[in-house]
Amino acid sequence: MSALLAIETSGSVCSVAVSVDRRLVVSVEILRPNVHDARLAALVQQACADADIDVQRLDYVAVSSGPGSFTGLRIGVALAKGLCVGSGAKLIGVPTATALFHASSEVAALSGCTSMLCVIPSHADLVYVAQSPLSSERHLAEVRLVRKDELSALRESRMLCVGPGAELVDAHPVSGLTRLSGRFVAYAAWKLLHAGHPADDPLTFAPEYHQEFRPR
Repeated sequence: MSALLAIETSGSVCSVAVSVDRRLVVSVEILRPNVHDARLAALVQQACADADIDVQRLDYVAVSSGPGSFTGLRIGVALAKGLCVGSGAKLIGVPTATALFHASSEVAALSGCTSMLCVIPSHADLVYVAQSPLSSERHLAEVRLVRKDELSALRESRMLCVGPGAELVDAHPVSGLTRLSGRFVAYAAWKLLHAGHPADDPLTFAPEYHQEFRPR
C-alpha cells in the first residue's frame, strides 16, 4: 500500500487530500482566503486521521509548487518539506498548471479539444499562462508571464481554458476547473510518478515563483 498526502495552497483555497494506491480517500478544504498559516497543519492532521493514515507512515507528500500566491506557496512547501524530512516520505512538487491540466484532460477529450491553456492571475494586468497539448503524458508546460491584453492571441480553436483566470479568455469556463484543489494535486502526482518523474529533494526544493515578490 502506498499512501500519498497532497497539499494545495497556491491560491485562496486551503486544501488537503489523502490518496492510497491512486485512489482518493479523503479530501478536505477551507474555502476562505488567508487561512493557510493558521489552519493548514490542522487540516493535514484531520485528513490523515479521517483516512486512518499515520502521518509518519506516508510514502509521498505532494505539494503545489506554483505559480500562485507567494505566501501560500511558502506555507505549503515549508510544511511539505518538514513532513518529508520528519517521516522519510518522498516529496513530489506539482506545478499548478500541471495539476490543472491532468484534472482537465478527460473533460478536454470529451469536448473535442486538442490543447489546454491554464491562466493564473498575478499582479495588476499580468497573468501566468501555460499551454499543453492534450496528448502530453506529463503536462509539464513552460509557464510565462504575459499581459492580460495578450491573452486573446493565445486563444485557439479546440482549446480548453482552465485555472482561476480562465474567464479572461473564455466567458464560460468549466466551473470545476477554475481552481486547484488537493485532490487535483494528488491525481497529478500519481500521474507524474507513473511516468517516471523523480522525487524532489526536500532539503533544496523551493516553490516556482516565476517572478520576484511585489507587495500588493
